[in-house]
Amino acid sequence: MNDASTPASSETSIHENEQLVQWHDEAEAAVSEPDLCERVRDLTARALHERRLALQDLAKIVSAIASGVGSGLSKRGGEMKDGLKQAVSGLDDAVGSAAQSASYTLREAVEQGRAFKDNELKSSLEQLRDLEAQLVDTLKQTASQSGGKLREELESLSEHLKNSGTRTGEQVREALQQLASGVKASGEAGRAGLSESASTATERLSQVASGILDALSDSLKRQSERLRS
Repeated sequence: MNDASTPASSETSIHENEQLVQWHDEAEAAVSEPDLCERVRDLTARALHERRLALQDLAKIVSAIASGVGSGLSKRGGEMKDGLKQAVSGLDDAVGSAAQSASYTLREAVEQGRAFKDNELKSSLEQLRDLEAQLVDTLKQTASQSGGKLREELESLSEHLKNSGTRTGEQVREALQQLASGVKASGEAGRAGLSESASTATERLSQVASGILDALSDSLKRQSERLRS
C-alpha cells in the first residue's frame, strides 16, 4: 500500500520543485526588465494566490524569488543593494496585500455562518500574525545560503526590516484590528438574524482575534523597548 502511494507523492514533489524553479527563473529574468519592484510584487502575488498563502509555502516562494533576483543581479554585475531593495519591497507589498485578503476571507466565512473550531480560528489568525516574522526569517535564511555580495546585502536588508518593520507587519496589524472590531460590530448588529452557530462563531472569532492582537501589541512594545535600550 505504501508502494502504491509513492509515485503520487513523488509527482507532487517534482511538480513543486518545478514551480520553485519557475518562480526563481522568472525573478531572475525580471532583473533585466524595468520596474523590478512591480514585477516582483506581481510574481509573488501570483505565486501566493496559487499556493493559498500557507506558511510553509510562503518561505519557499520568498526564498525562490529572492534568490532568483540575486542570481540575476549577480550575473548583470550591477548595483546589488538597490536591486535587492526594490525586489524585497515588491515581496513585502505582495505578502502584505495577501494578508489583508486572507483576513477578509476569514471574516466573510464566519459572517456567512461557517462553523469553526477554536483551534482552527487560532491557527488561521496566528498564521496572519506570524507573516512578518516568516518573511524576515526567510530572507535571513536565504542570505545564509547565498554567498558574496548577495549574502552581505540580504543579511543587511533582513536585519533592517527586523528592526524597522515591514509593510506586511503594518497590514497584518491593521487586518487583525479590523477583523476583531468588524466581526464584533457586525455580530452585535445582526445577531437577531444569525443562526446560533453563526452567532457563536462570530463572537469566538472576535475574542480570538482580540487576544492575538493584544499579544502582538505586547510583543511589538517589547521589541521597541529593546531597540531604544
